[in-house]
Amino acid sequence: MKISAIRSVNFTNSSQPVQNRQNSSAAYRMTSPEQKHQDTSSKIYKTTAFALSGLSLAGAGIYLVHRRNINNVRKIFTALPDTPLAKSLPKDIQKELSYNNKYEKFLKFLDSPREENITGTGANSVVYNIPELDNYVLKVLHPRKNIEPNQIPLNIFPENINLGQPVWIHPDNFRLLILKKVSGEPHSIKNWSSTIWNTEINWAVPVTKEQANVYYNKVIQISEMKQSAFNDLALQIKTLDVTPKNKHDTIIGFKIDSVNPNNLMVDLEKNRLNVIDYFAKTKPQHQNSYLDMVAVISDFTLFREYYDLLSPQQQEKLLHALKTIDKKSYAAALKVNLDTNEQKFIDFINYTNKYFHVPNVPKPNKKEEYIRQYSVSAQYVIELLKSLRKDTNI
Repeated sequence: MKISAIRSVNFTNSSQPVQNRQNSSAAYRMTSPEQKHQDTSSKIYKTTAFALSGLSLAGAGIYLVHRRNINNVRKIFTALPDTPLAKSLPKDIQKELSYNNKYEKFLKFLDSPREENITGTGANSVVYNIPELDNYVLKVLHPRKNIEPNQIPLNIFPENINLGQPVWIHPDNFRLLILKKVSGEPHSIKNWSSTIWNTEINWAVPVTKEQANVYYNKVIQISEMKQSAFNDLALQIKTLDVTPKNKHDTIIGFKIDSVNPNNLMVDLEKNRLNVIDYFAKTKPQHQNSYLDMVAVISDFTLFREYYDLLSPQQQEKLLHALKTIDKKSYAAALKVNLDTNEQKFIDFINYTNKYFHVPNVPKPNKKEEYIRQYSVSAQYVIELLKSLRKDTNI
């Protein structure tokens, strides 16, 4: 798909990069062919000699396996060209692309990213896995965007913090960015934004029973994650809070998107909760607090709808999970000195509420409606949390 043809992609409000895969340097250690042959022959001969009719036959089979193994791990150095584009890439990406003609393949991918590599779509961009770079993704801005909406500068965050931040912007085309790949899957339901606003009908659609069960299972699993996952999430948010966008920054840092749950990546296997798709703070109301953690995990905008579609047993377990998430989030915030003032979250939601009209949807009884407006939904969950903290039976 040509960059000029990106218009055909259906942009929604969720974008999410996929799971990191780490390259093992051990996989590229090479011994001499003779030593490799001896080591491999010894191992294979010991385990397969009883099944072979003769040593000569065994030797021939071992040699073929030996040659195949060498081909699988072989890396052929192919120097990058002396061009401004190649030189503009980060050093570690240059190194990764300097083998097996990866750079040429990378250039072709930049020119025509393939639809099968799409890992997420958003209102402003499409995100692709890069076949030649396991630890990065390509972000392609919408053709009608004149600037990168989030405007996150390069090289401002600590190396050990992965916030899905950009590491490279094409020197001749600002619409092409390389981001760090974040592990995990988007939280909550698939195509959350299409439930809030469905472009096919130009209105909102109700939550389904199936979606409620998907949400329920995910929240239960997150509540059971180790405290360290919450601590790390709080540290990410704190890092966003205190990192200046530039040396003249007057309102310091970045605000996480605590409204759209698909901007929280969940990696149960690695016990990781990862923030993506944050934006520069430009207003005093754009402040982070521990309630942003609870809000995005609880999917507060749709919480009442999920809850009403669950069985009584599921409802009780969900409330237990929400109380646990609140406790773990609060403890994590204290650990990294993240603001615990609930008013900070309320101020942000009230500010956001003025600029986004969120349509109501009918309740299952068809006689009443769920008011999805952010301020109403947030207030409901805040009051629910207050009651859960007092309830010793939950």
